[in-house]
Amino acid sequence: MHAVKSEAAILAGTGTDSSLAASLAAAIDPLKQQHGDDHEYNAWRDEHPCILQHFDTFLERVNGKRVAVFLDYDGTLTPIVNNPDNAVLSPQMRDTVRQVAHLFPTAIISGRGRDKVEGFVQLPELFYAGSHGMDIAGPKDDHSNLTPHNFQAAAEFRPMIDQLYHDLCKRLQDIPGASVEHNNFCVSAHFRNCATEHWQQVVVAVNESVAAQQAQLHVTRGRKVLEVRPQVDWDKGRALLHLLEVLGLQQQADVLPIYIGDDKTDEDAFRALQDHTGIGILVSTKAKPTAAAFTVRDPEEVAAFLKMLVQYGTSSGNGWWTHQDACNGWAPAHLRHSSSAPAGLAALADLAPQLLRPVMAPAGQTDVTAAVAAAVLRPAAAAAAAAAAVAGSGGAAAAPAADAAPVAAAAAAD
Repeated sequence: MHAVKSEAAILAGTGTDSSLAASLAAAIDPLKQQHGDDHEYNAWRDEHPCILQHFDTFLERVNGKRVAVFLDYDGTLTPIVNNPDNAVLSPQMRDTVRQVAHLFPTAIISGRGRDKVEGFVQLPELFYAGSHGMDIAGPKDDHSNLTPHNFQAAAEFRPMIDQLYHDLCKRLQDIPGASVEHNNFCVSAHFRNCATEHWQQVVVAVNESVAAQQAQLHVTRGRKVLEVRPQVDWDKGRALLHLLEVLGLQQQADVLPIYIGDDKTDEDAFRALQDHTGIGILVSTKAKPTAAAFTVRDPEEVAAFLKMLVQYGTSSGNGWWTHQDACNGWAPAHLRHSSSAPAGLAALADLAPQLLRPVMAPAGQTDVTAAVAAAVLRPAAAAAAAAAAVAGSGGAAAAPAADAAPVAAAAAAD
C-alpha cells in the first residue's frame, strides 16, 4: 500500500491552418504575461508547449492518421468544483464532444463511477471507462456495430469497496468539509472543502481504514482527493490500451491515439501513449512533471482544441475519410447512413447540424446538403456537391476536398 504520510505530501501533490491556432492561442492564453518572469514555468512550457499555439506541429503528426480520442472528465471537460455532484457537463462542451465522436472514435476514462460519468455526459455513442478504467462499457447508440462490451478488471473487489465506503463515511463524518464518494470499484475521500488544519485528519482516517487490507488496497493522491483502489495491475493507461484493442486499432501504423487529462492518475495514460506513438495533453496552470507532450491550461482551452480538432476532422487530412471503413463499435458519421442515399452527400448531411451553426441557403436553393457544402468547402467543391445533389448520383463516400476551408469564425465564437 502506498500510504499518504503527511500534510506536506498532500500540499506537494496538490485541416486547420496555423494562423487560426495562433489567433485562438493569443486570445485565450494570458499565462504568457502572468508567468513572464517565471523562468521555471516558461522552461516547462518550452518542454511541454501549448497545443493551441503549436497546432501546426500537431497537424504534422496527425495528418493522414486515424485519430482516436480519449478524455478525462473532471478538470478536463468540466472545471473542478467544490461538490463533485455539481460537476455537470455544459451543453456547449457536450455538443463539442459529440462533434468529435462523429469524426473519431471517442472514450471517456475517469476516476468516477462509470454510471455517474455517463449520466453527466449523456452521449450514448461514446465508450466509457469508470473507476480509473476498471469498469468499461461500449456505446449504447443504434449506430454501434459492437456486440455489447462490458469489462470489469476488479469485479471481485466490489464487496470490499462497499465495506470501505461505509467505514470511511463513519470515520470522516465528524471532519468538517470532508466527503466520501463511491465510484463502484474505488472510493474517493475529498478534502477540498476542509480547512487546511483538517487535511491530515483525512489522511490518517484513510490510512487507518485501509490498514487491514494493505495487500488488497492502495491509496493514490489527486487534486485534494485521496483515492483508494484495489491492488490490481490496471490503471487509465491499461484501460486506454484495452479500448484500442477492443476497437481493433492496436498496433496499427496509421492509428494515433490522443489523451487529455489533468491529474496524476492521467500520467498512466500519458506514459502508455509514449510507448504507442500517441499524443498526451496535460491540463494544468502549474509546472509539474508529466509524460504529456503538450499542455492546455483549463477546460476552456480543451474545448478550443477539440473544436480545432473537429475542423481538422472535416478535412482530407483525417485518415478516417481515406480509410473508408469503420472499426469495432464505431463508424464515422458519413458511414452511418442507408446505402440508398448518395454517400458523399449523406456525409455532409449528417455532419451539417453537428459541425456548423445553422446555414441559410442561397436564394432559390433549398437543398440543405448543398448549403452545408457551400459553408464548408471551397466554391468548386461546393458546386460539385450541389450538382451531385441535383443529379442524385451515388458512388463511394467522398472525403472533403483537399483544400477544405476551416470555419474559423464558428470555432472562435463558440
